[in-house]
Amino acid sequence: MKTRRSVPNTTLEIISPNANRPRRGNLVQELRLTPHMIAGNLTPNATLNLVAFRAGAINPASTSYAIGSDGSWGLGVEETGHPWTSASSTNDSRAITFEIANNAGAPDWRMSDHAINRWMDMSVDILRFYGYDKLNYVPKPSNITISQVETWIRTWSRKGEAIVTLHDWFIPTTCPGPYFKRQLPWLVREINKRLQNPNHKPEWFVGEGWVAQIQSPSTNQNGSNQRPTNPSPEIFQNYMITIAVPALNIRRGPGTNHPVVTTLMNDRNTYTIVEEANGIGANRWGRLKSGAGWIALDHTRRR
Repeated sequence: MKTRRSVPNTTLEIISPNANRPRRGNLVQELRLTPHMIAGNLTPNATLNLVAFRAGAINPASTSYAIGSDGSWGLGVEETGHPWTSASSTNDSRAITFEIANNAGAPDWRMSDHAINRWMDMSVDILRFYGYDKLNYVPKPSNITISQVETWIRTWSRKGEAIVTLHDWFIPTTCPGPYFKRQLPWLVREINKRLQNPNHKPEWFVGEGWVAQIQSPSTNQNGSNQRPTNPSPEIFQNYMITIAVPALNIRRGPGTNHPVVTTLMNDRNTYTIVEEANGIGANRWGRLKSGAGWIALDHTRRR
């Protein structure tokens, strides 16, 4: 079995004694990536020094990796070991787990762009190392109980594909938080583009809306990235759309740099787009005929 201790260039290692060594699962044959939220804006050093991660903890726990809001990261349990992160030995024996810092609290539990991009970069590196060219993720239906999760996973997971699993599948919790869960479909698609197309120019997540930012976050840790800012309206015929996500922010202007006016819930109705523009946070923005504001067209379907 291929083994290594950590993702290359890990500069911080605070190894927890709370792990099964060696792990029972073979990551070449079955690999799960399980992202968690730390429920605080903690550095990797602070996360890996949590009391729960130390020897003799009342409720012992650990994580493979910790990721901070600035994109820094550290190692807590070697990949050859089985971390205690997800309240499921079945999952964690097959999983590499991540505790990711939150830069905002309840109810959305947002994570920074740098943290999310670091998780994407690390996931691509891990998947390549273990020989995977496909990552799969399926949102868990609300009628699947905790005791049914592993049976349900077997209905959609495929041999040769790695999968994303989530903490709230195995225990009643809000982890990894609504914000990260909303981003997962796009993140998984981008990870697969990187895995499957050697000519794909990586896109950088830059906030809700998912803009194509052609720059690797690993080479720009100071937040000085350049982003498109000038809307450019086009003349076109009005058209109808439906919402393709559970909820979509309506903004005052075309871009995530504009304030949110309200949130449009997916009521399966159709809406009319009367103008398009470029802007931060999406490949294209559309102005609603109602005058309510602008929405990211990446999360709509044209009728």
